[in-house]
Amino acid sequence: MSERKTYQIGYQHQFSKAFLHPKYWGIWLGILGLVVLAYVPYQWRDKLATWVGKLVTKHLKGKKQYHRADVNLRYCFPDWSEAKRAEVIEKMFITVSQTMLGIGEIALRSSQHIQKRCEFSNLEIIREARAKGKNVILLVPHTWAIDASGIVLHTYGMPMTSMYQPHQNPLVDWLWNRTRERFGGKMHARQNGIKAFLTDVRKGELGYFLPDEDYGEKLSVYVPFFATEKATLPGLNKMARVANAVVIPMFPIYQAEKGVYQIEILPPLEFSGDEKQSAREMNKAIEYFVTQHPEQYVWILRLLKTRRDGEDIYRR
Repeated sequence: MSERKTYQIGYQHQFSKAFLHPKYWGIWLGILGLVVLAYVPYQWRDKLATWVGKLVTKHLKGKKQYHRADVNLRYCFPDWSEAKRAEVIEKMFITVSQTMLGIGEIALRSSQHIQKRCEFSNLEIIREARAKGKNVILLVPHTWAIDASGIVLHTYGMPMTSMYQPHQNPLVDWLWNRTRERFGGKMHARQNGIKAFLTDVRKGELGYFLPDEDYGEKLSVYVPFFATEKATLPGLNKMARVANAVVIPMFPIYQAEKGVYQIEILPPLEFSGDEKQSAREMNKAIEYFVTQHPEQYVWILRLLKTRRDGEDIYRR
């Protein structure tokens, strides 16, 4: 099986006998480790994750992932010192490790167990919108806990639909999406366009929309983003109108001190119909959440790759 097959339009993630080939045995060994960790007390697992996160930070220092995070933080928080940026980046990689080592728990344990590991703030906002006959698009910034929070909502009878970037390894792609869809919902590959996503939202599934990737100048407008500006998708208000939906910001984090996933929900965004206003409202929601928990955000993305002057700020 071609490793690039997952990127083909119309690809359906499913189990294949080819996944038993020796070239995948390393992945299966890693899965076995996650299965074991799924039943380990979270305190022990998080101690291991903290050690792994610090090790990863040291290993990646000077490499592209660390560099991207540092560049993003320099542009978004220019008043921060180098030491402050380094502290947040290390905490970010610890958070990555905690959520990754804990994904087996989300993938395997019962819905009752998963719900006990979560705390919601303002879940009634979603329920009230649905009770009024409105569909819902959740505006979910890229945090390391996004997969866990989507799966949790399924356990409350709120299946979600979302778009994702397929993994080039078909086994990893199948495993991730089997986990995401274990309680219902549907993942749509970005290559298939937005139509299928909006169709599912109109049917009543929660639209799980990740707003903060940079899709280039042609598809974006420039609006403020923290202390800089960002090429931002402007069409969220149109998507909401087409799907008869309200747009509700949601921010999931992993709170290690309590060992729970905390999910904060804000009232629906209000749009004027102007593209830049729509994009700015989206970024304002991200700023509100991320300022409180900067270590939870996926700073390793090329969030600011499109610049007015054409500069590649990530080039070293």
